[in-house]
Amino acid sequence: MMNQRTKILVELSVLAARPEHHDRLRESLSEARASGHLKREEAYECLLQLYLFAGFPAALEAMRALRSAWPETDDDKPEARTSVSYPQFVERGQKLFEQVYGANAERVRDEIRSLSIELGAWTMTDGYSKTLSRPGLDAITRELAVVAALTQLGWDRQLFSHILGARNVGATNDEIEEAISIGAMGDEKKLERAMKFSR
Repeated sequence: MMNQRTKILVELSVLAARPEHHDRLRESLSEARASGHLKREEAYECLLQLYLFAGFPAALEAMRALRSAWPETDDDKPEARTSVSYPQFVERGQKLFEQVYGANAERVRDEIRSLSIELGAWTMTDGYSKTLSRPGLDAITRELAVVAALTQLGWDRQLFSHILGARNVGATNDEIEEAISIGAMGDEKKLERAMKFSR
């Protein structure tokens, strides 16, 4: 079972993934701020990573909603935006990639490269080094938020990979199934399709 902080972040990720939920996203961000269950930095990181899965438009509009509902103060300035050296940046991305994909890491890397050399490189630099391994949000919460967003968006192959990734970084089956349920937003077809990947 997810704690309240994680559940809120997973819900924000799903609402931010699609434009039709934009008004609900803003309301949920206001509620999240008032709840005291999470820091603004955690919401920021959860919404920022969406550009990898839902695209730049979704991430940009999510940031607009965050700025409107939860304006940044001096106390909110996160350590996540401090600079790191290039070797540190690459190393942290490779470490997380190997943690997420486990024994399949090399096969996944090779498969992406076989589809596109550029996407293979960007998976490491933009995906894991620049975004998913940033401080400010733990790997389990990141993966659960991704599972929920991909359930909503319907990208089955990527959903399956991130369900495995969530397990590999330490999420429980109950947490993964809860993320899927949140991501389906009441759509029984989405729920049924996604749940088959969790078993």
